[in-house]
Amino acid sequence: MKTMKSTLAIAAILSMVSPLLAAQNADKDYFTIAGEQVTLTAVEEGKAAVPPKMEERSAGGMEKAAAGGIVNAGVAAWNVINSGAPSAGYSSAYASAIPGFSFNWGNVTGWQGPKEMVYQYKVTNLMGIDVINVKYKISFFYGGTEDYSGKDSRAADYVAQATGGAATKTDDGKVHGRYITNFTVQPVSVNVKWGWKFDLAVRMSDPMNIGTKLNPVAALQASLNWIRSTPFSTDGGTLSYAVDGLGNFKDLTQQDKDLTREIPPVQISETPTIPWN
Repeated sequence: MKTMKSTLAIAAILSMVSPLLAAQNADKDYFTIAGEQVTLTAVEEGKAAVPPKMEERSAGGMEKAAAGGIVNAGVAAWNVINSGAPSAGYSSAYASAIPGFSFNWGNVTGWQGPKEMVYQYKVTNLMGIDVINVKYKISFFYGGTEDYSGKDSRAADYVAQATGGAATKTDDGKVHGRYITNFTVQPVSVNVKWGWKFDLAVRMSDPMNIGTKLNPVAALQASLNWIRSTPFSTDGGTLSYAVDGLGNFKDLTQQDKDLTREIPPVQISETPTIPWN
């Protein structure tokens, strides 16, 4: 009788433990990554366009630059996705790389764009469920130029500032810049399953001139900082992209991966080591 009671007790305990173990294994599979993928799903070449006029920024919101400098007339950082949902302020956030002196929006022509790249980031767990599936769009206008012929004092001042005093009497007195405006990173679609979180934020570098003083070409680099988390772990990283006033777009993260992939594995030398004794 005692043996039968013991057997029944063990069976009862096992009947309660088995579902718990099964649930724990299911939770482990649900929160374990089987694979992740970042893909470029769309590329659109820019065409002649008139970009939206930049919003008026406060004096403190626009960086100051020395003569000949290019500044960001937009914002330096903003959130795109916050806790698995589109951030509230992404629609009004943008960066621009324009001259930091005597810039007249009405005199700028030759804009191209918008040039757009749509990226998809997908995470699949061990249960085969896409627990994170988000798309974000990188977009910018480029090629805008402001040209003064040097026939009046304002034009002469513009050329002098743009070239940092480098222009001489032998120059034609023209400055042909290629600038960037309305650089944005916006969510296209966000699908994050229960228990998972995903954040994406943008941080812009200071604008650069990769051209010459008489022919400046604006360049911007964006770092997209991402954080992926579950109740059991948190991971993060940075995706880097670069654009310029000629319309070039570079995925710096992918370039780094390609360069790393091309590095041959370290070969262990078969030469005997020097004996210590």
